Amino acid sequence: MLRSNLLARSVPLWLVLLLLMCVVGSALALTIVTSVERIGLWQGFVASPHFTVTELSTTIRGLNRVDARVTLRNTDANTHSANVTVQLLDTNGDVVAEQWVLTGDVAGNSDWSYVFTFKEKGIAKSYDSVLVIVKQLT
Repeated sequence: MLRSNLLARSVPLWLVLLLLMCVVGSALALTIVTSVERIGLWQGFVASPHFTVTELSTTIRGLNRVDARVTLRNTDANTHSANVTVQLLDTNGDVVAEQWVLTGDVAGNSDWSYVFTFKEKGIAKSYDSVLVIVKQLT
């Protein structure tokens, strides 16, 4: 009698394993998530926690050249650095051209500016929008 009551009230082993797998899987998924997301907005950008894009402008300098000026502001009091990527996208959101640069150390509450120069045959006709991705390194 005691044995049958114990079996009737015990939790099945498969249920315990399933719950354990869910907990471990969720914890693993939360630790793998990266801080950079790609968004497909017209003239959009993705920024890091301490950098804000304060200026984004493009200038067509002929059929084969497009300049993209990016200015970032380090909104934190501490020095940080970042990897800044600029992508020129076509009307479908596909990447036509891409360049990246490291900011180096940017002092707290300071600005950083850079002009990305894209030189490719027909680049001015093939690009439609710009995407800036800022991945903070330190």
